Amino acid sequence: MIEFSKSQRKALRELAARIREAETRQMLESLDEQFARWRGGQLGSGDLLDAIHEFQKGPARQLWSMHQSLKEPELVARGVALGLASLAELPEDVRPGLAPLVEFFARGSGRNPP
Repeated sequence: MIEFSKSQRKALRELAARIREAETRQMLESLDEQFARWRGGQLGSGDLLDAIHEFQKGPARQLWSMHQSLKEPELVARGVALGLASLAELPEDVRPGLAPLVEFFARGSGRNPP
């Protein structure tokens, strides 16, 4: 893994936070749809509780675990590969170090990042 300077790590940290927020927001939109159906009377309260429970034990847990396990450069590279951010949002001197990681996540490889 490439070593980043203090200012580069700060930029990575800031973009990683925005990516976490964007990905979490995307995921919560599906749950919000269930709340909208409940508010509209199309879904019962018990069904909404089931949806919340399934969301918490499935997608929410997986996302939290993934966010906790990735280092910030990996999280940023994954976010770029998913279209949640752009390398252009980072200082130019950070981009070359992330390029192999972005490629790795864009391929969707199941092995550990380089």
